[in-house]
Amino acid sequence: MSTDLISYLNYMSTWDSETDENINSIINEHNLFVNLGDFSADSVIAREFRTLVDLADTLRDETIAADAVQIAADAAAVASIWTFGLGMAAFAALEVTEQIQQHYIAKKSGELNTKMQSIDTDISSRINSNVNNYIIAYKANNTLIASKAPEGLDTRTCRALLMQFMAEVEKDTRTTGVLDIPTFKNYAEAARRVYKSNEINNVYNALDTLSLSKKKTDAEVKQCIGSIVGLDFDTTALSLVRGFTIAIMFRKLQIARKTIRENAQEAGLDGAEVESNVFDALDAVGKFVTVVTVIMSVVDTVLRIIDIVDVVEQTKAWVDKLNGPIKESYTKYFDGIKTASKSYVAAVNQATPS
Repeated sequence: MSTDLISYLNYMSTWDSETDENINSIINEHNLFVNLGDFSADSVIAREFRTLVDLADTLRDETIAADAVQIAADAAAVASIWTFGLGMAAFAALEVTEQIQQHYIAKKSGELNTKMQSIDTDISSRINSNVNNYIIAYKANNTLIASKAPEGLDTRTCRALLMQFMAEVEKDTRTTGVLDIPTFKNYAEAARRVYKSNEINNVYNALDTLSLSKKKTDAEVKQCIGSIVGLDFDTTALSLVRGFTIAIMFRKLQIARKTIRENAQEAGLDGAEVESNVFDALDAVGKFVTVVTVIMSVVDTVLRIIDIVDVVEQTKAWVDKLNGPIKESYTKYFDGIKTASKSYVAAVNQATPS
């Protein structure tokens, strides 16, 4: 479990020297997420996917084996891969473009590709302006978020770490209501200080010991929490370490909130750091991570379809997957961001009951 905390501190420390413009883009996206509000997406998704499936049906019916053309010859096809699935394919561009360009598609797939490029905003713009603005910001930030990652961290993990970070900052600043660029950088700088410290090794060791324990007794939980009580860090750094350590215990090690709260009090941890709304915020972050994972599965599906050598069979797969798992993933995504946003707002505003 120490690797989770190491990854968190390492990733967030890379933001301390980021430009104000880029940090502002992240804050703007977060504010849009918080203000998503209530909406209904099912009927819009159904209508837009009927169009996609109709185009895929036509492509399937009109394609013969002789219609195979290498993707490199069709820039629109490559562009659609980057766009489809809410732009979650934030891979190393050169490597994946080369991978895609080695495959073949039906030469008549241009109309389907064009629709695939716009499907995300076609859906969001028909829901409402709040959702549309969020999707635009979300996609625009994916490359930036992935570019900050140390080797081995994928987009899903980076977004999970960033959301946890934003929740921690917002929790600590909720009395002032200030979530701005200087505050963001202050916390990112704190992450770097902690990451480079020797004292944090005590917390790493405590997390690993608790993770390896089969029973995870109260005494073991208390000992782990004790490792974050006596740290000689400034207030901001302490908040980051304590917040994410509690998150690991709750979400990854699945230790009950009651167990954490009781042992935290005995270990001398400030009660405010284990209030009900803290765990509710962690639940909301977990919901957000789940929907990111769901939509990333769309990218995997698309790449598997393109990997089919026979373009006739490939067009059949488009019909099947668009009308099935891809549509289902989009529905789960839009429903999921709505639920995650509501839960997050309730937790941060201390509106969620214990």
